[in-house]
Amino acid sequence: MNAIQFISEMGYFHWFSLATLLLIVEVVLPGGFFLGAAAGAVFTGVLHLILGDLSWQWALMVYSLTSVVFSYLAVTRLRGLMQAQDDHPQLNNRLAGLIGAKGRLVLGAGHSPKVKIGDTLWAIADTDGLAEGMMVVVTDIVEDELLRCEAL
Repeated sequence: MNAIQFISEMGYFHWFSLATLLLIVEVVLPGGFFLGAAAGAVFTGVLHLILGDLSWQWALMVYSLTSVVFSYLAVTRLRGLMQAQDDHPQLNNRLAGLIGAKGRLVLGAGHSPKVKIGDTLWAIADTDGLAEGMMVVVTDIVEDELLRCEAL
């Protein structure tokens, strides 16, 4: 059996089977391309089911066009929806979680100034107007590694 003969004998069940196979491939290799091809196969299968006798030329043309259109829509439209919408963009940023925290200033001899929050010492940017043992509040992050503090 050659390919043209097989395609000419395809019915709606074959198109739905192709769609199922393409959806399985989409699960394994996500990206939207196979999702669009599967939607094209479903569309062609439904059209074949409604019209009954659909020539293989028309079936391939409908499948080709709808696969391209649905793939384009899947890649462009659905990708924007699947982007992570985060309510807490600073969730994994430990320093950002410290803004507003209160601690005690520690000025070790020969060491950079630090603020003790809980049982952890955090480096601070400057100590202008601050003295050893003073209670401070974290107000900002400087250079992604240092805290800026103000006296309470």
